[in-house]
Amino acid sequence: MVLPTVFLIHSATIRHTTGTTEDSYGNLIPTTTDTAALCRFVSAKETTIINGDVVASLPRILLPKDTVIEDEDQIISTEEGFANTYDVKTKKVVYEAAINQISHISCELAAVV
Repeated sequence: MVLPTVFLIHSATIRHTTGTTEDSYGNLIPTTTDTAALCRFVSAKETTIINGDVVASLPRILLPKDTVIEDEDQIISTEEGFANTYDVKTKKVVYEAAINQISHISCELAAVV
């Protein structure tokens, strides 16, 4: 089953770097394009490993299956609890196994500091 739009309760901006240009001093300046997208943010959860160390997982974002997003793109959010700029660390296309159809895209995020 494709992820229903009703579950996409948040919105965000996807910033994709399209290339670079040079300024008057010869410094490379990235050129970017921004795209608005419906999404759903999922909070990070902590997992305890057997030896007692606690490892915090990364927050995730769920996007519609036709969203164009790449690793190292940025997600900009103003949603309460998720207001930040994030780097996309991993992108995973999620399939509906019963019918071999793409359901949605899930990305792990890391906050830009």
